[in-house]
Amino acid sequence: MKSLRFAILFFSAMLITPSFVVAQENMSVGGLVSASSYIGDFSSAFVMRYPGVYVGGLVHYSMSEYYNLRIGLGAGNIRSDPSTHEGRLASNVSYQKPTAFNQLFFDIDARLEFGFMPYDPLEHDPKKQAFSPYFALGAGVGYSRGAPFVQFPVAVGARYRIAYRFTLGAECTLRKTFNDNLDGWENVRISSEKTLNNNDWISYIGVYLTYQLSEKGCCHD
Repeated sequence: MKSLRFAILFFSAMLITPSFVVAQENMSVGGLVSASSYIGDFSSAFVMRYPGVYVGGLVHYSMSEYYNLRIGLGAGNIRSDPSTHEGRLASNVSYQKPTAFNQLFFDIDARLEFGFMPYDPLEHDPKKQAFSPYFALGAGVGYSRGAPFVQFPVAVGARYRIAYRFTLGAECTLRKTFNDNLDGWENVRISSEKTLNNNDWISYIGVYLTYQLSEKGCCHD
């Protein structure tokens, strides 16, 4: 719990410090909605058979036409249906208790986005610098089942300027968590000598919309 509180205070301080406020001429703010799923003891592959919903807010800070710093926070759920697992975990371990779950979680992270093409939300020419695919890496914390956890998001996506100052984006994100209890199963024993300790992953497929706060950005004088 202390880790989560520290992370929230840290990112909140970044948003309200004078230096960060001055830099708002390079900032965009917006929201996102995604389908969420997980990879863990009941799912060994990236398959959104029983997707949940994830919603959140984000802040983009443009460092150049190619690089963005992004801070995001949100809430979502992951779930499963035990009738599809035929009495076994993803590791082929028989289970003896109900496995259905619908779990709420919260998270906050910071990531660096690497664009493959120059992009500018303040360009007036609708055909110039209007589209860019990107790759992102980051770090953050989450909270679920009464405990915080560390996570590392990896994402691929693309952004498109639908109007002056407005950006529409789509992305797929995988979050490696250092937690094996998101689905309620932790350290599953597969023999008297071996224990399966596979930390869970959370995945998202979704869209977001952002708005550039100022007409003066990273690429304009």
